[in-house]
Amino acid sequence: MSYRAKNVARQALFLALLMALALVSSAQTVAADEEEASFLGFDVENGIRISEPTIISGSLVSSLEPTTESSWSIFDQTSGENLVIGSGIISFGEPVNYGNLLKWNWEISMEPDAIGDCSCVLQATVSHADESSISNQIAIFIGNPSGAILLPQGPVGESWVKDEVVFSGWSDSNASSAILSFSIISAYSLVDSCQGISDSSPDSLYSTNSSGLYSSAVDVSELDDGWYSARTTIVVESESLSYCVPIRIDNSPPESIISGASEAQEGDSALLFDAGSSDDGFWGKGDLYYIWTVLDKSRPGAAPISITQGESTFSIDTHSSGEFEILLRVVDGSGLHSTTSRTINIANVIPSVKLVVDGKSVTHGDSVRLSSGTSWDIDASESMDSTNDINGLRCVWKIDNSPVNEGCERSFTWPENESQKLILTVEVIDDDDEYSFISVELVHPDYSEDLPLGLVVLVVSAAFLASAIMFRRRSHSGGDIPKWQPEDQN
Repeated sequence: MSYRAKNVARQALFLALLMALALVSSAQTVAADEEEASFLGFDVENGIRISEPTIISGSLVSSLEPTTESSWSIFDQTSGENLVIGSGIISFGEPVNYGNLLKWNWEISMEPDAIGDCSCVLQATVSHADESSISNQIAIFIGNPSGAILLPQGPVGESWVKDEVVFSGWSDSNASSAILSFSIISAYSLVDSCQGISDSSPDSLYSTNSSGLYSSAVDVSELDDGWYSARTTIVVESESLSYCVPIRIDNSPPESIISGASEAQEGDSALLFDAGSSDDGFWGKGDLYYIWTVLDKSRPGAAPISITQGESTFSIDTHSSGEFEILLRVVDGSGLHSTTSRTINIANVIPSVKLVVDGKSVTHGDSVRLSSGTSWDIDASESMDSTNDINGLRCVWKIDNSPVNEGCERSFTWPENESQKLILTVEVIDDDDEYSFISVELVHPDYSEDLPLGLVVLVVSAAFLASAIMFRRRSHSGGDIPKWQPEDQN
């Protein structure tokens, strides 16, 4: 097919396609994961207070049966080491159908006297026969505690962050108030993050009173790309708890670069393009993701010819001539991106005509006298073109420049009411409507040509000369001609 010319609204179309692909992918993922989904929940909320033997219950929804190794643990956060101060086995009831999954109710027996006073975290962990597991936590106050509890959910360790860091979770204490603070501290590397941060000055700090769920965003849009420590701290009177995770701040988009040819001929080997020189500054090349899109510039607003994702290299075949645009979008770990493009011209190969008339190979301008008969074979089937077009060539035959039929192999019959000479033309056309042609003169086998005037004059002259010579010879053979004698002079 032919591809030529111009790009309009390509970015909007491109984004729309990506969103559509993402939605389809998401829907397929949800459908695929539904069979394997697991959910572990508590029937009580965060911050439950118990001072006597208590049964804490919950439910498990899964496609896999829990094992007897499923257990619970109590962690004391006050030491900063999440010390286990109590544990036990989870008891499960009989399963019931829950859609395509199964649901189990479970129970935990708590003995406060065996644990002692604490502001703690209760963690339930369900194990499966395939060695997979699922866990969940809640905050629990046992006896008469004085400390605080911190259950952070975000940010997630080693996550990518741009513009802002969202700190979220749950916190509380038995005291009248608790102050939460969030800090972002630069680090040289992943190993250095969250190490000795108490001696460092935070790059960003935010504090708030909190009891229960919290969520706060800290602006980091002005920070340079690099590793940072994201620290959450709750302070109650003279005691404090901290939680720290390393994060990757990425506020700078990557640079997208394409290397490769800009021109080719139809039917050549595939063109290879390389985005390996693209770079993301501090973060280098390791986490870059590449999206390649091919647009036909002759069809503005049309759907892309292809979209390829993931790899830093990309190839395009040369089966179709025309003008194309290669769009490269480079996406880094935080979702920032940059786009560059390159126009590719693939030149069409014009067909080369080979014509055989009445068994004879002919060239443009030849005169061919046909053999005796009433029909003759004319054949242009061995005409040449690029490998991708050769099977799609069309042949149009013309008599004295008037089209008569198509097909690269024909049987030719002399047209009625035509002179005994005519011009035969064959046009060989490829799928881009490019063509070549050969025209030859055909001479009917019964054609007889009149003698030229010059030849007639020459023959007549020769005959006259011959007769004159003959006459002269005959005169000599008949006797001497009397000669004139002058009169005697007086």
